[in-house]
Amino acid sequence: MNNVARQAWMSITGGSRPPLLRGPVVFTGATNQAGDLTPLPELSAEAIQRAAGLLSGTVTIGFTVSAVQQRGGRNYQCDAYAIKRNKNTGRWAFAVLDGIGDAPQVRHFARRFASLIARQAAHHGSPVRALAAARVQARNELRWDFDPRTDASAVAVVAVADHRSPLIHVAWCGDARAYRLAPIGISQLLTDDHNYAQGLRGRGHTPGPYDRNSITSCLMHGDIGTVTTERAHTRRLLLCTNGAYAPLEERGQDVGGMLDLADDAKDAAVLVVGGAIAASEDESADNATALVVDIVQA
Repeated sequence: MNNVARQAWMSITGGSRPPLLRGPVVFTGATNQAGDLTPLPELSAEAIQRAAGLLSGTVTIGFTVSAVQQRGGRNYQCDAYAIKRNKNTGRWAFAVLDGIGDAPQVRHFARRFASLIARQAAHHGSPVRALAAARVQARNELRWDFDPRTDASAVAVVAVADHRSPLIHVAWCGDARAYRLAPIGISQLLTDDHNYAQGLRGRGHTPGPYDRNSITSCLMHGDIGTVTTERAHTRRLLLCTNGAYAPLEERGQDVGGMLDLADDAKDAAVLVVGGAIAASEDESADNATALVVDIVQA
């Protein structure tokens, strides 16, 4: 039984008894008309923090997390994210996936594997191992209507934070990204896009306007990148899909710099996704997802 979540539920519902809550529990606001989860209202968030504080002697969490999604102009929300904690080690994992396509099966694929990858990453402490294991599983499943040997499925970025380690481990495939904000306010892109545009830059050429759309790696095949960042030098971490960063970059806005403008993780996620959707008003906006982790320094 997750007693912190149970107490928080009762605090924001006026004392009603919750269902059985086991393991990590994520509180969000209601769904909007597009079916996307909205941020938790401020008063409810404060109630949860107070409830968690009552039991802070038994549970210590070194960061706060918030995620925001928008469907944009697509028919389905094919981005997905997952947050998992290993109860034996206290290790946390965060995963963001961007399903390739706009169909119910793509949405199901992204949601299924976001959860599986985050769970494996929290268990083993290795995001690259979690992505590799998901690749094997996805290739062996016959339920999907695409060829796992050739067809792209989803891109992903995964981060693992462990209170026993000074490092945050990140792995990715495709063009999903991770950004770091340092305590002094300097932001840094941690990942390199696995797409044709990045390949051209690496050879000293200038990519065209649509070269970023051709990915060279995904969950099914291609490279898996890895990087680490020191937790002491990381105030805020952003995991996001290209629908969140690409529209901003195309208009000359600094995605990483936006992290320093927000008061907390929730505001940062709202700022990035809201800005991306607003920047796409002249064209059909893509799915956009931003997951922000605020690191609490000891």
